[in-house]
Amino acid sequence: MIYISSKNNPVYKNISKLQFKSNKRKVSNSFIVESRQDISLCKDFGFEFIEIIVCSELISEQNMNYINNNFGNIIIHDFSQNLYQELIYKKKGDGLLALVKSKDNSLKNFKLSKKPFFLIAESPEKPGNIGALLRTADAAGLDGLIIADPKTELYNPNTIRSSLGSIFTMQIATGTTDEIINYLKNNNIKIYSTFIKGSRNYLNVDYNKSCAIVVGTESSPLSKSWFSKSDELITIPMKGKMDSLNLSVSAAIVIFEGLKQRNDN
Repeated sequence: MIYISSKNNPVYKNISKLQFKSNKRKVSNSFIVESRQDISLCKDFGFEFIEIIVCSELISEQNMNYINNNFGNIIIHDFSQNLYQELIYKKKGDGLLALVKSKDNSLKNFKLSKKPFFLIAESPEKPGNIGALLRTADAAGLDGLIIADPKTELYNPNTIRSSLGSIFTMQIATGTTDEIINYLKNNNIKIYSTFIKGSRNYLNVDYNKSCAIVVGTESSPLSKSWFSKSDELITIPMKGKMDSLNLSVSAAIVIFEGLKQRNDN
């Protein structure tokens, strides 16, 4: 384990680019994870580790023992406190970072339960919204989250932080809207898409079947493909002046109604 204190060091430069440049993460199929908690989740849920970074000036003896006992075959670098603080988003870190390989999030790897129930989000733009949707999906015990026509890179640091670890625990797949609709039809999964107009009250829909809840962004409705191919168009009645809710709030309202129906039967 070599101590690194210079910003000109190639190891530091590479880690810094991966932390702050999305194109670097895409090209390398890797991303940075902060903290013992998230590193443990990555390990428990089958992510592949490339390198470990510690800050010997900050790391506790317990965390150092954890690294030595679990990542003995992985390259470990020791960054100075100044370099480490340049890399982390959290104000107070625990002296740990890891370079982790991205998973293959293609539809072919998405595993379905006997009676699937999962969430689909079309073109979410804000990493924080994706993180919040993952937390909702995890809390409800859904099969996972599928992102249609993604507009932001999945392992964005803001997504990781806002997901509170659920990005590592949940099944996630990405694909085009047409690919996902074909996948749903081929697997006999009902499509319940959220629209404001021309829709049924979400409370009057049967969620006991294999089904997927589809949500769009807060700024624009779902694309026409969902409108024409859905089994049900659903809406959440609102009594106020506004006609939209926060994306994760809307998803949670529908999902937990579906969960309630499933638990009652």
